[in-house]
Amino acid sequence: MAELPNLAGVATKDLVDTIGSGRFQASYINWARTINLLHQHAPGWMVDYVAAEDGGLLHKAPVGAYLLIGFRHVDGTVTPALPQAVMDHKNKSIPFDKIEARDITDTQRRGMCMAAAMTFGLTYELWAKDKMEEAYSRGNSAPDSAPDSAPKPAPTVSKAAAVVAKESEATEATFRETCLECGLTTHACDGLIGVINGDFAKGITTLKKKSPTEVEGLNAKFAPATEEDGEW
Repeated sequence: MAELPNLAGVATKDLVDTIGSGRFQASYINWARTINLLHQHAPGWMVDYVAAEDGGLLHKAPVGAYLLIGFRHVDGTVTPALPQAVMDHKNKSIPFDKIEARDITDTQRRGMCMAAAMTFGLTYELWAKDKMEEAYSRGNSAPDSAPDSAPKPAPTVSKAAAVVAKESEATEATFRETCLECGLTTHACDGLIGVINGDFAKGITTLKKKSPTEVEGLNAKFAPATEEDGEW
């Protein structure tokens, strides 16, 4: 039987992104980065799902539905499955007959991150709001802290180069992730993809500047999704 790894402290501050501002600001780690940490530090463990009575993923609830998500090791060891509700951008349960394919895939990504935190402690710091370590201080290559007089390590790349590198990584997947983190519905996200014409880097930059009121306006504009073009 495989031993459960303790992945607390694996996630580092350099992996964290933020959206919004003021009291609406939130910190998060992209789901793809989270699952990559699992692959690196818990080899052999894979995300697992408990099928519903009809063979699908959706388990019916009094209102809406949920997924049961756990982990399975290649040796057959399984962890207890944890529920993740299918919710809209306001964290409200979506009625069962209104759930769409995108709602299920979004829930699957959120749920596996939640399950990894509860089962292995992976990225638990974000949920507990605990301070994360800097990436360079992990291991024995540098002390946990340095006196104020100690020289700070020089950055390996310039700020401008880092921005260019960040933008070059922008894809439809990262744009959709940003939409969800900002509180946009899947309809609004689909509508905006038709507006930005493939410039996902610019789309992400613009989206992060939107206020909660503007986000609600976009949800209303693209509900249901339309093919209307325009400035946003």
